[in-house]
Amino acid sequence: LSLLCTDAQNGLLFGLPIVLDTSSEDVQPGDKVLLKYQGTAIAAVTIDSKWTPNKPLECLKCYGTSSLEHPAVQMVAMERGKYYMGGKVQGLELPSRVFPCASPAEVRATLPANADVLAFQCRNPIHRAHYELFTRALDAPNVQEGAVCLVHPTCGPTQDDDIPGVVRYRTYEVLKAEAANPRLRWAYLPYSMHMAGPREAIQHMIIRKNYGEWFNLCA
Repeated sequence: LSLLCTDAQNGLLFGLPIVLDTSSEDVQPGDKVLLKYQGTAIAAVTIDSKWTPNKPLECLKCYGTSSLEHPAVQMVAMERGKYYMGGKVQGLELPSRVFPCASPAEVRATLPANADVLAFQCRNPIHRAHYELFTRALDAPNVQEGAVCLVHPTCGPTQDDDIPGVVRYRTYEVLKAEAANPRLRWAYLPYSMHMAGPREAIQHMIIRKNYGEWFNLCA
């Protein structure tokens, strides 16, 4: 359903599918699988479904193209396994990162309870135009007085020729120290960009809503 439309009959929006893939013939529904990140066990999944995906359709509906020239299409076609799986996920431990990544609950705890929260998301190093965008947005006529902006860039893996996430993180930390603006909140998302256009914009809005935002600014 999430591939074929961006909204269901009940009005819920869909972004991009979250995929657990494998090429193993041995894993079957009913099995329990341990998920590891850099050697650390972070979750266990009880598999209740396993199927062969229609990858060309997935790419066409998610990215607007099935051409291998698109980096995310390359990833789906060449890096993901033969099968997709679904099931109940049990979290065990948060993965460690090279930059701090607060949880949604931790970020929400830093936000005012009865004020508008704008969220600014970007995958690039910060520059002056970005700063002007999210600071001036705080004074927009449809934003309540006392609003704050959550500066929440994506700092996860990206294309090989892009600037590494840890470098992007450092540019935001420098601005945070120099601006010292009490109306700004700062957090970092370990998300990998998919270059999916409108579908990814919806994905970001869903993610940022979990972090407590009311308005979303994409750059």
